[in-house]
Amino acid sequence: MGDELLVSTLVPIWLKVVWTAMVVAIVLIYWRHRGPANFLWFSDIALLALVAGLWLESSFIVSLTACMVIVAEILWSVSFFGGLLHLPRVVGLADYMFDKQSPPWLRAVSLFHVPLLAVIVWAPWRLGYDPGVYPWAVLIAWLVLLLTRWLTKPKSNINHVYRLPIAAGANLTPVQHMLVLMTVVPLMLQLPGHLLLWLMFGN
Repeated sequence: MGDELLVSTLVPIWLKVVWTAMVVAIVLIYWRHRGPANFLWFSDIALLALVAGLWLESSFIVSLTACMVIVAEILWSVSFFGGLLHLPRVVGLADYMFDKQSPPWLRAVSLFHVPLLAVIVWAPWRLGYDPGVYPWAVLIAWLVLLLTRWLTKPKSNINHVYRLPIAAGANLTPVQHMLVLMTVVPLMLQLPGHLLLWLMFGN
């Protein structure tokens, strides 16, 4: 009985409730103002997946989520806080946060990236990091990228499936573009995140 009680309190109930309420609010706002395709962004997928991961206290789910987005979330935070402090631009992932053509309140919703980064670090520390998630992260990334290309339009450029954030991608054919993206995401974003999490929290 004591062990069961310990397991059931690994994630505080207040965090589960607050995270769920935050996600419900974000879903309602984004669904109305940005449309359902917005939830194909990897960060939004992570946001949703953590609802299940926290309630189930699943090392696999939180590990998979962290592996998929921790590097991207670190880069987003560098971009955002660097912009706030007027530091030299290193990466432009959060440039849209300073776009005055977008309503401030709608941009403020994207501040979910800050608690998202905190939780994807805290949860594997608390529940343990499952090193077996990396192949699954790669498969999910490939599936999401293909679905994004199929279901979305170039204007939104979700997950950069139409335009890479570097000029070198301008001359690629659509097939070459997707092959580059499906190589870069697992090797340059997910693999470093996987190794970092495994080093810090691996069982």
